[in-house]
Amino acid sequence: MHVDTQLSSSPLSRDYTHTRRVDLQGMRAFAVLAVFADHLFGWPAGGFVGVDVFFVLSGFFITGLLIRERTATGSLSFRNFYIRRARRILPSAVLVLVVTVIGSYALFPALRAKETLIDALYAAVFAANYRFETVGADYFQKDQPPSPVQHYWSLSIEEQFYFVWPLLLFGVFVITRRRARRGNRHIRQWGLFCAMSFVVSTSFGLALHMSSADANTAYFSSMTRVWELGTGALVAIAGPWFARMPLSIRPGLAYLGLAGAFASLFLIDESVQFPAPWAALPVLSTAVVIASFHGADARAVPLLTNPVARFVGDTSYTLYLWHWPIIILMLTVVPKGPLFYIVAVGLAFGLTTVTYLYYENPIRKSSWLADDPRGVHQGRLRISQSGWASIGVVLVVAIVLSILASNYSTKITNAREEVEAASLVDKVGPLAPPPLLPAPHAGTSDRIEPITTPLPGTGPCFGATAMLDSQCALWDPGQPLQPSVETFTKDLGSPTCWTGENSPLKSCTYGYDGDGATRIALVGDSHASRILVALAPYLESLRWRLTTYVGWGCVFKEPAGRACVTAMEEARKQLTERRYDLIITTASRKFGGEPKEYANAWDDFVEAGSRIAVVADNPEVSEDSIECLTRPAFGSEQIGDCGTERAEAIARPDPLVAAAGLVPNTFVVDLTQYFCTEDRCPSVIGNVIVYRDIGSHVTATYFSTLAPALVDGLRRVIAA
Repeated sequence: MHVDTQLSSSPLSRDYTHTRRVDLQGMRAFAVLAVFADHLFGWPAGGFVGVDVFFVLSGFFITGLLIRERTATGSLSFRNFYIRRARRILPSAVLVLVVTVIGSYALFPALRAKETLIDALYAAVFAANYRFETVGADYFQKDQPPSPVQHYWSLSIEEQFYFVWPLLLFGVFVITRRRARRGNRHIRQWGLFCAMSFVVSTSFGLALHMSSADANTAYFSSMTRVWELGTGALVAIAGPWFARMPLSIRPGLAYLGLAGAFASLFLIDESVQFPAPWAALPVLSTAVVIASFHGADARAVPLLTNPVARFVGDTSYTLYLWHWPIIILMLTVVPKGPLFYIVAVGLAFGLTTVTYLYYENPIRKSSWLADDPRGVHQGRLRISQSGWASIGVVLVVAIVLSILASNYSTKITNAREEVEAASLVDKVGPLAPPPLLPAPHAGTSDRIEPITTPLPGTGPCFGATAMLDSQCALWDPGQPLQPSVETFTKDLGSPTCWTGENSPLKSCTYGYDGDGATRIALVGDSHASRILVALAPYLESLRWRLTTYVGWGCVFKEPAGRACVTAMEEARKQLTERRYDLIITTASRKFGGEPKEYANAWDDFVEAGSRIAVVADNPEVSEDSIECLTRPAFGSEQIGDCGTERAEAIARPDPLVAAAGLVPNTFVVDLTQYFCTEDRCPSVIGNVIVYRDIGSHVTATYFSTLAPALVDGLRRVIAA
């Protein structure tokens, strides 16, 4: 992730620098420790801005190296430049990828291990940021446990910058060559400064727009991040100007920049608009630190130049590579706690030190990838530069073909599942509805706690029914889990009808198509999509006709969610025109909003004669309770202990339930009793895994066992 600035006697590895910026090694230490602390402890909340500090440093170092080479030699050697990058970046990057993939196959369920391998293939060709941008754009994938190689996204952006920036720099040199030869020695510097200023301003403008319109793309895209590397490049280009600063103000300037970078750790968190404009704080602060001692020896800044900071800075690239897979892989073995933190820190720094001293540094200082025109290594088996280039091309082609083959296979599988989903209702149903229980009184906002019954073909202790019988074990080691540990993260169920982020409304209709049908609308986000899966087999027998208005952020409130404005406008229009007998709605309590926003959206439809049934959102799930499910793959027999404390799971109130108390003829169907006991919410109930991800999405299998209770509750609302 970082660019080496040390002197070497080899022409190939020479970087044409006069002094080593020890203060910037301290900034590297600051950056990597901030990232490590955030990932390990979740503190400081803005620790992720350490990556932005790295971007600025990398842009500065790489630009300074190229300018000095051009000044010292009168030319730029692209071959030597990329050989230096390969020697610096590849050995440790490849080592960590290989070890991580092996560890994933040893510790993860097979499906997650395979996905890690695919992630690693993208990372190997410096396309990890595009991979994770795509995954983050898939609503049903974004809440899965993170990939152990996800941190390679930033390395990919840097390498993409390294591929393009030297060519742009060379172009400026060519364009300004004639005027430079005529004695205008500043034309080249101004040409570079203007070119990079244009890149920085354009990228920042795009980042500002995308951070508001599509935060996921803004975070991972090279186009919205290049301004950060470009800022470092601008400092390098403007180096001669900064060199004129008085020595007396330099330490103060360095500490001012360091203070800004430190403040960003606490002023920035996941709630702010990022990377633009908020990343400007750590980016500009780092630029100030760089400029402070440009052209002078760093002094009077011991926080940045002490031996510990320098060593951590020297090894920061290696520590960055190791820390994340260690954290993610260890979660499958040890729950978070004192032991976890101690082992993670020890492993990270231990592997970093060993890798740096005995693997990375020796290779970096070796003649690997260099030709041997003098025959120094004559008699040894040695691969020439052209040979290594051929090997590299073959490997890249093989990796790209593997990625394409995997993507094609996934596309075919998804298409087949869509076809199967289209005919699911015909295959499964219709199922007989459960007995009708007494209805609530009309005209009130009643809470209904419906009763579930075993699904046909299952026992009395399967799934949700186990919560009603004290004789049922929530987990029986002698019976298989459904879905399995291997597949629970993919247990979406069918049918599905989904409106994507900021997309036109996609609405589907299912169920009874004859006269006298009860017309029902389903409105909500991804948590509402589980209701469709549960109700589908009962629709025909109940003579219910269900139309869906479900999508990314499509919560039934006014104003509509930012990700679903257009779709909800159309949904409200259709809801008004069709006047449904019943409108079912639910939404994740995590992003719910204020109760009054929902009441404002419901009033008109209740006045028009529709009833509203709020299905109370399921309790939330902790990240550790999901990780806990995979620990049996390591030999643990404690899966029955996996779960979330009830106080934590329902700590965040459901605003839709509160809104129901504000609107007449609105009812709450509450299924909480099927998720939690008095003190905890188990991860496994009746040998069924309850949640599929950390977004608190319930597995289709478990929600299907709730279907009789859901049907019972909705029938009581309709009969009221």
